[in-house]
Amino acid sequence: MEMLLVMVIIGIMAAVGVGLVNSQSSERQLQQKAQQWQQMLTYLCQQAVLNNRAYGVELTQVSAQVMVFEQPEWRVLSQWTQALPTENLTWQINLAGRPMPLSTEFEALPHLVCYSDGQINAFSLQLQLSQLAGVTYELSAETPWTITGRWHE
Repeated sequence: MEMLLVMVIIGIMAAVGVGLVNSQSSERQLQQKAQQWQQMLTYLCQQAVLNNRAYGVELTQVSAQVMVFEQPEWRVLSQWTQALPTENLTWQINLAGRPMPLSTEFEALPHLVCYSDGQINAFSLQLQLSQLAGVTYELSAETPWTITGRWHE
């Protein structure tokens, strides 16, 4: 009987431990989504150099799209847009130190632009999870060629 009780306790502890290991905190989810954004922006800047074209990301209040400049206008790249995580995310963007209001519809002009020489325009993008108030992860271009990410206070 004691052996059975020990086995039940070990089973319960194992089930709880697996649940804790597999679960992700909201902060971890936010950081992972922000890192996906950072990787995608870095990739776009690399593609801009390789293809000698400008690439950009346009934001609305609830969505984002990746674009490429093809004379004389910007064209949406829907296959790359799907790589940007937007579900449960909210954001605010500052361009050159000034907050930019975001519309509800796309206007066919990107907010973030990677130029053909690999530079990206000066920006800071604060990302938040909808269910996690008060915790913000910030991506920014402090130099024209570097995108950094950090927790925002």
